[in-house]
Amino acid sequence: MVDTQPIESVAELISQLQNLNLASKTQADWRHWFRGHSKVGWRLAPGVYRDNFGSFRNPGDRLKSEQSLYQQFRVMSAGLRAGQESAEEIYFLQQHYRMPTRLLDWTTSALAPLYFACCGDTDVDGELFFLDAYKFEPRDKQSGIATSRRKEFCGAVEVINKWQKVGDFPDDLIPVRPDAFDRRITLQRSCFTFHVPKHPELTERENPSLEKRAVLASKKQNDLARVKPAWARRFLHLWRS
Repeated sequence: MVDTQPIESVAELISQLQNLNLASKTQADWRHWFRGHSKVGWRLAPGVYRDNFGSFRNPGDRLKSEQSLYQQFRVMSAGLRAGQESAEEIYFLQQHYRMPTRLLDWTTSALAPLYFACCGDTDVDGELFFLDAYKFEPRDKQSGIATSRRKEFCGAVEVINKWQKVGDFPDDLIPVRPDAFDRRITLQRSCFTFHVPKHPELTERENPSLEKRAVLASKKQNDLARVKPAWARRFLHLWRS
């Protein structure tokens, strides 16, 4: 994975992005995705594939645990929802309420993940990742970015919703943009990668355009602290509400 000049300020981030000429590409406003980690070394893996989700003897046990969580969330969140949400929308909401899913959060905004790279673990370096969502492999099967209504994505969520088997998951990781049905999704400019058993972690193998930049600990509370304007405070208020 490419790891070049570290980010020492907001201006440095903007300059690096300008040098990549991202805005000149077709559909530039939604094909470039960003993610921030407050600590170097964390894997690009969603909640169900992290160590704190549990220790499972086989993928089937992991899936059963996830299916049970989905069912419990669907029941317990009924009073918080409008009641017309699809299975896919409920799954997105589950992610936003911080329950483990197969979804890994990304955003089309570069400043939001930079903020999250700076707001925690201030004594160690963080990381900022970005990629071109049009370049997921295998390219002969991937056709742009999925919506929440694409057949492949709906089928993948159905494996969880309908208590199907591990073998019913698709073979390939799915990049997906949800409908803006929830204010958190709209505010965060959310997009996701949906991870399957054959691709529990995102690496260059899944997307050759994946790059990362170090966010220096020595700059987190100085120049990079400027990334917390009024919109960031509102972002956090809605995130926690």
